[in-house]
Order: sequence, then C-alpha cells, then structure tokens
Amino acid sequence: MFGKKNEEATLYYLYMMADGEVSYSEEKIFETICKELELNQDERNSVIEKCKELVGDSAGVFDVIVKQQIDEQAGREWYGLRDASVLARIVWNLVNLGFADSFFSDEEKKIVNYLKEKWSVNLEVYQEFVDTANTILALTEQKKWIASTFSKSSARDKREKDVDVEIVQLLNDVKLTIKELTM
Repeated sequence: MFGKKNEEATLYYLYMMADGEVSYSEEKIFETICKELELNQDERNSVIEKCKELVGDSAGVFDVIVKQQIDEQAGREWYGLRDASVLARIVWNLVNLGFADSFFSDEEKKIVNYLKEKWSVNLEVYQEFVDTANTILALTEQKKWIASTFSKSSARDKREKDVDVEIVQLLNDVKLTIKELTM
C-alpha cells in the first residue's frame, strides 16, 4: 500500500522522467527529498519501479499524472484543506527538480503550471520559486567558472564559499516563504 509520502515521491519521480531522461542532479535532489519524506531505500526503489511501469510506452508523463490522478493522490491530504505551505513545498520541489539538469523543459513547465493552477498556488510565490531556481543555477555556473578560472588558493576558496553562502541564503528564503504560507 502506497502512503501519501510515497504518492508525493511518485509525483516527483514521474516529473523527473518528463523530459525523457533522469539526470544525476535530479537523482541527488530526489534522494534528498525522499530523506525529508522519511522514505527508505526500498520505498524509493518501489516508487521508481511504479513510475517506470506507469510511463512504459506512454505518450507523455503529463498524461500519466492526470489519468492516474497522481496529482490528487500527492495532494489529497492537503488539497481541499488548502494547506498552502505543503502544496507550495511540492511545487518548489518540482521547480527545483526542473532546474536540476540546467534546463526547465516545456514538459516540466506544463506539469508545474497545471499543478499550480489546480492547487491555486499563488502566482507571486511560484514566480519567486522560478526566480530563485534561476538564480541558484546562475550561481552554480559562477562557481564552476571560479573553479576553472582561478588556481587553487585561499582567494578561490573564499569566492566559492561566498557563492555557497548565497545559495544557502536563497534556499532559506524559500523555506521562509513556504513557512509563512501557514501563518
């Protein structure tokens, strides 16, 4: 029996499959999300197998999510109760996964836009998530540039650390936005 956390993880993994390939970066974020959902390795593997079976030779992940009502299963504990913070957290995780491979694909956008509308996620909150993900992507690229441009030194280490601090601050700002939605 799949529980609500498994259903949420199913939504994430299906979403990761939307652009045709699950990247290493997406897998790492998915692993972190599963830890936050307190899913063990067997449960994660079960979610992955379920997703592969659901998608099979299907025309698209979006259709699978809608036809199998994955969106309703993932949000059923909160949808209707209008716990905006939980639904916003799910949307943030999807946006973050979408940018993980450096490209927020049209199929990924289609899924997020559908959920954003269905769950009545505030447009300004969603835009903050997209802007934050874009900024984190740019900072990650900046960090790569620093590593390739400057020789190993304390100055390079400081620059890289400064970028890491900015990324952590952005992530903390997202968490604060999500938390404020419950107030």
